[in-house]
Amino acid sequence: MSWVIGEVSMSLRRTDGKIDEDLIWSRSGVDVFEPSIPWRTFRWRNGQKHYSGTHWSSTMRDHVAYESRLELTRLLYADFDQDVTAVFAQPFLLSTTVDGRRRRHVPDYLVLREKDVPLVVDVKPRHLLTRPKVNFVLGWAREVVLSRGWDFEVWSEPPEAELANLRFLAGYRRDRLFDEDLLAEIRAADLDGATLGDALHAFPGHPDWRVRAAVLRLLWSQHLVTDLTTVLSQRHVLHGGLATVVGSGRGDLPRPVDESELDDGDDELVWRMQGSRSGGHVSEAAVRVGVGTRLKYDGEVVVVEEMFGSAAGNELLVRDGADRRFRLSLRGVLSSGRATVIATGPGPEADDDRETASVLFALLSEEELAEVRERAAHVNEVLTGFRSGSEELAEPGEPTPQYAATVPKLQRYEAKATELGVSVRTIKRWVRAYLLDREAGLVHGGPERGSGDMGRLGRADERWVEVALEIMAEHGKESKPTRAKVIRMIGPRLEARHGKGEVKLPTRATAYRWLEELERRLPTFRLSTKRNRDIAARPRGTYGKLRPTRPGEYLLMDTTRLDVFAMDPIMMKWVQAELTVAMDWYTRCITGLRVTPVSTQSIDVAAVLFQTYRPRPPGKDWPSSAVWPDHGIPRGVFVERKALEEDVAEESKGGATKGAAGPALVPETIVVDHGKPYISEHITSVCQRLGLSIQPARLRTGRDKGPIERFFKTLREGPLEVLPGYKGPDVFSRGERPEDEAFFFLHELEAIIREWVACVYHRRAHRGLLDPNVPGLRLSPSAMFEHGIARAGYIDVPRDPALGFEFLKTEWKQLHHYGVEIRKCRYNGPGLDGYRGESSEYTGAKAKGLWPIQVDPDNINYIYFRRPDTRRWQALEWEHAPALKFPISEGALQLARKAAGAKSPFPDDESAVADLLKRWHLGLGLTLPERRLALRQAREQSAFDLPETDWDDVRALPSVARLLASSGDEDDQDADDLQVGEAEPYEGLAPSDDDDDDELDGPDDDEDFYVDALEDA
Repeated sequence: MSWVIGEVSMSLRRTDGKIDEDLIWSRSGVDVFEPSIPWRTFRWRNGQKHYSGTHWSSTMRDHVAYESRLELTRLLYADFDQDVTAVFAQPFLLSTTVDGRRRRHVPDYLVLREKDVPLVVDVKPRHLLTRPKVNFVLGWAREVVLSRGWDFEVWSEPPEAELANLRFLAGYRRDRLFDEDLLAEIRAADLDGATLGDALHAFPGHPDWRVRAAVLRLLWSQHLVTDLTTVLSQRHVLHGGLATVVGSGRGDLPRPVDESELDDGDDELVWRMQGSRSGGHVSEAAVRVGVGTRLKYDGEVVVVEEMFGSAAGNELLVRDGADRRFRLSLRGVLSSGRATVIATGPGPEADDDRETASVLFALLSEEELAEVRERAAHVNEVLTGFRSGSEELAEPGEPTPQYAATVPKLQRYEAKATELGVSVRTIKRWVRAYLLDREAGLVHGGPERGSGDMGRLGRADERWVEVALEIMAEHGKESKPTRAKVIRMIGPRLEARHGKGEVKLPTRATAYRWLEELERRLPTFRLSTKRNRDIAARPRGTYGKLRPTRPGEYLLMDTTRLDVFAMDPIMMKWVQAELTVAMDWYTRCITGLRVTPVSTQSIDVAAVLFQTYRPRPPGKDWPSSAVWPDHGIPRGVFVERKALEEDVAEESKGGATKGAAGPALVPETIVVDHGKPYISEHITSVCQRLGLSIQPARLRTGRDKGPIERFFKTLREGPLEVLPGYKGPDVFSRGERPEDEAFFFLHELEAIIREWVACVYHRRAHRGLLDPNVPGLRLSPSAMFEHGIARAGYIDVPRDPALGFEFLKTEWKQLHHYGVEIRKCRYNGPGLDGYRGESSEYTGAKAKGLWPIQVDPDNINYIYFRRPDTRRWQALEWEHAPALKFPISEGALQLARKAAGAKSPFPDDESAVADLLKRWHLGLGLTLPERRLALRQAREQSAFDLPETDWDDVRALPSVARLLASSGDEDDQDADDLQVGEAEPYEGLAPSDDDDDDELDGPDDDEDFYVDALEDA
C-alpha cells in the first residue's frame, strides 16, 4: 500500500532541554542525534501491565530507556551486535502529511551502525502487526524512512531459546569487571572445535568460577562463538568468527487483517493446528491441510498453493495477501504454534458448551456411576452381543440367542426394550448417544448437564448477579458496606434498568447466601477495605514476573517501617525506625541493610547498595558457618582450603574474626519502587557510574518485589516479635503501651537483624528456592549462592579501595581561588592546586565546564575531588571542621543557621553549630526536625568505608602530627566542654530525602513525574 506523503520534518530534544522543532529531514544528518535525549519520558500509572526502566547499555556506556520488556530485548540484541555504534531511545518526533492529514510518530529506537546506514526501529508485539490502525502507522513511517535512504525495522518477539541465551550472557557485558590477563590467556588458547564444557575446565591454574565467568564474557564479546539458537549447555561447540543471531526484526509489514475477514460464513471457524480438546466425533476433530487451505501465519492470512516433498521433509508453498509467495516447512507450521488453520466446516471446539467426560463423571455419585456403567453394558450387548463390548472379555453364556450377531438390529432393540421395560425409542436414543460420546452420552443430561447452572448460585438470575457485582465493585474505594445495604440497592437498580417486576427478587435468606458466594469472586464484606482493594487490583490473567537466571541479575531494594520501637539516646524515649534492605533475587541472600531513624534518605539507599559491593564485617561471636570469606564466595566452593584452615585456627586462638557478614555481589539490575530515595538523581547517577540498570516496580504492585516483601514478614514474625517494644503490624495488633518497652538503640537493633540474617535466614531452607532439575530439593540462600556460582561463575567485585566515593552524591561546582563553595560552606585543600579557576572538560546540561564534587550529606566536614592527572581522590576540608571532632550533617547545619539567625542578624557557622550541639546535649526545646537530625547524627556506624586520601596521608606524617598535636589540646578541651561525643538522635515529620524538590517529583503523582509514553497494547 502506498500513500501520498508530503514534506517530512523531525523535532529533537537536546540534552540542555531545548527543542529543535520541524527540522527538514533532507537537511538533517546523523550528527543531530548525538546530543539528543528521548523525546518523551515514560510514565507510570496504577494498573499498567508493562515494565518500563533504564538499561545500562555497554554500547552507549550509559542508560538507555525502554517502555516494555519487549523493547529491552531489542536493546540486548543491539548491545550484542558488534556493528552497532550507538542506540538512541525515542530519538525524534516524525511529522508529515499523509493523504492530506497531518501525522506524527515517535520511533522507539535509532540504531547507528558502523558498516551500514542508520536503522529506525519500531517495537510491536507480533499479534498487533495486522491490526489496521497499527499497520497504517508503521506503514507510512516505514515508507518515509526508506525514502530518506535509511533502514526501517519492526521488532517483535525473538526466539525464546536465543533470547534466553543473550539475556544470560548480557550479565557479562561490563568489560571492566574482568581480569584482562585471564581473558588474554583464554583467547590465546586454541579452543576452536572444543566444547563449552572443555573450555571451562581447560585452565586448572585458575578457580573454576573465575574461568566460567571469563569464558562467558568472551562469548558475549564474540571472541568465542557458538550456536545460540538452542539453550546453552556444556555440549555446545566453540569456534571463531562472528556470532549469528536470528532475532525478530523484519523490514516489511504483513497485510492488515480485520477480524471480519476470518468469518466469511456462519459455519467457518478458526482452528488451532493442535485440534480440539473437547469431546465429540474424532473424525470431525481433524482439519484437512492441503492445496487451498487458508492459514493465519504470524497474524497474516496465507493460502496453500502447493505441497511437495524435499530432503528436509514436506513443505508448503503459500501466498499472502500481497501476492507474495514463500515456502514453509509443514513440520514447522504444525509444531511451532505460529500457525492457525481457518477451517471450512463445522466441528467440535474447545469453547463448546459441553463438559468433558471426566468432569461429568466427577459430578455423579457412586449409585449414578453404577447406573451409567450398567446402561453402557446394555448398549454394548445390543451392538456386539457382549456386555463388555469385546469377544475376548465375554462372560459365561454370551452371546445370548436374542443378541447374537445374526439377529437383525431392530429385533435386538425390541428384545432389550422388553428386558428393561422401556420403549424401543429409548434404546435407540441410548445407542445414538453412546456412539457419539461413549459413556458420557449416557449421563442424565449428557455433556450439556451443567448448562444453565451458576455453580453455588444455583439458577440465580444473571441480571441480579450482574447488578450485585456492579454495586460491590463500586465500593472498592469507599468504606466497607454491609450486605443489607447492597441488597437494598439491588432492587431499585434492577427496576430502573429492566422495568418493575421484570426480575424476580430472591428472599432475604437466599440473597445473603448468593452474596456469600459472590464474596469469593469480589471480596467486599469480610476483609479490610485495604485488602479488598489489593485483591481487586490483581491481574485477571496469569501472573507474570521477572525470572532471575544467575546471582546478581536482579537486586531487590525496599524500605519498610519496622514493627518495633527503638530507643532515643537523647531523650531516652521511643522512636520509629525504618529498615532498608537489598536482596539478591536469585539466591534470596540479603546483601545489605541499614536501620535509620524515622525516614530514609537517598544516602541511606546508596549505603545499602555499597554494602552489596563491600559487605560489613561479621560480629565477634558469630559462628564460623555464618561468616562469608572476604570475596563473598561461600566456603563450599572456596578453593584455598589451606587458607581457610589457617583463618579458623587463628579465630580459635582469640584472633579477630575475618570474613564478611554477607556475600559480595556485582548487581546488574536494581528493582526498586517509586519512593523519593530510590528515584532520586543521586541513586540514578550512582547506577549510571557503576553500570547498573534500573527496573522500577509497577505502581502499587507489591508482587513485583515479592521476595523482599516476604522477607519483611519473616523478619517481623521471627526476631522482631520477641523483642521488647514490638508493636505489631497494625494498630489492631498493638499492645496497650509498647513504646514504654523500647530498649534497643538503633545501631543495636541493626546488629540484631544483621546477625539473625547471617545465622538463621541465610542457612534456612526456603520454599521458593529450588533447582528445576531437582524440584523436591529445597535450598537455603547460601546453598543457592553456591548453586548460582557453579552455574554462572562469579564476577569479582571491584577491589578498588576508593569504590565508596562512587556512591556519594555528585555536585557540579566551580573551583575558585579560595576553594569550593557548597551550601554556603567553603572547602579547600592542596588537592585543588593546579586547577583553581580552570574550567573542566565536562559538557552537558549540568556540567557546563564545572567540576564534579562528591558530597556525603551526613558529613559536611569533607567533600572529595578527583584530580584528572592522577585520578586519585583528594579530601577538601570545611573551613570550620577543625572546631568539630565528629561529622555533622548537611541538615544539621541548615537547622543551626536557622536557629542562630533568630538570635543574631549576623551568625557564623561555627557558633551556630556549637549552639545546636549544646541544645541537643541538654535536651531543651528540641523540635521534631532537631530530634530527627540528632538521631541521624548519633549513629555509631559510618555509611561508607572511605579510604584515606592523599591529604590524610600528609597529615599522618610525624612532622605534621607534632604540629597538629600542639593545637589539639585546645580543641580537645572545647570538645569536652560541648560533651557531644555520645549523642544519638530521634524521629520527626521531615521529608524522607535530601534531594532538591526540583530534582524529584512525588512517587504517587503520575501527572507530575511521568509524562507521555506509549504503553504496551
